[in-house]
Amino acid sequence: MELRHLKYFIAVAEELNFRKAAARLHMEQPPLSRQIHQLEAELSVELFTRDKRGVSLTEAGEAFLGEARLTIAQADRTARIAQQFNGTQPKRLTIGYLICAFDRLLSQMIQTFRQTSPGVEIVLKGMHTAPQIEALFAGEIDVGFVYFPVNQPELLTQLVLREPLVLVLPKTHPLALLPTIPLAVLASEPMLIYPRFVKPDCYDLIITLCHEAGFQPRIVQEATPPELLVSLVEAGVGLALVEASVESRHDQGVVYRPIAESTPYLDMGAVWHKGRSGAIVNQFISVVRQSINFEEHHQGK
Repeated sequence: MELRHLKYFIAVAEELNFRKAAARLHMEQPPLSRQIHQLEAELSVELFTRDKRGVSLTEAGEAFLGEARLTIAQADRTARIAQQFNGTQPKRLTIGYLICAFDRLLSQMIQTFRQTSPGVEIVLKGMHTAPQIEALFAGEIDVGFVYFPVNQPELLTQLVLREPLVLVLPKTHPLALLPTIPLAVLASEPMLIYPRFVKPDCYDLIITLCHEAGFQPRIVQEATPPELLVSLVEAGVGLALVEASVESRHDQGVVYRPIAESTPYLDMGAVWHKGRSGAIVNQFISVVRQSINFEEHHQGK
């Protein structure tokens, strides 16, 4: 089996039409059909069901498709890494990041990296934590910025930011008069929260905090992005625990108050695959660490 066989298979699997797949591959249909038959013979399994209604993937074909895509993605990435050393391939760094997080810090890091590595193309992909981890293993991104913890021995991490959670509530709410809010008083309040599939770490932290304070939160609405969540708070739908950085983006009609107990934090940082940390990734991580030190130094003044 060669990589070209996988590319042929992927094209047919995505088009579910041999004629269209052949056109996409810039080849004739009969040779493509022969190559797929040869692949099935080599694997001793049917990848496609062919009948009068057309072409469809078998259960084995569905499973094979996912692995074939991963293999091609890794092969392409391996070739790009090697080609960076002979000048035939533009140097590229693909970064995954949490949407609505790291905004200022990430832009600073990228600006610094462009100055130190002007020949590297930067590609940004907004993704949640779990898809970023999958993309790192698939070779689709080089560095991710995710919520911690990351419990994967193959991945290296660097803590970048500890984001405190604060309570956002309408300016007219009686609790807005308090400088800090005890968690226990939220037991009787309707609560808004991010959907768990969007921000599982944040969701789980909030639920745990409420349980530790002795109550089950009365969640009346899930919403994202943060701007929508805060707009619903402003409209009086409920109260919400959000990242402190949200305050800089939306403060009309609402106030933000710290929690009276010890401040809860969301840890966020950089993550990369230790088996693929080439020169470009290492250069960027160096910039990340320098940016953290610079930020801490200036915050301490």
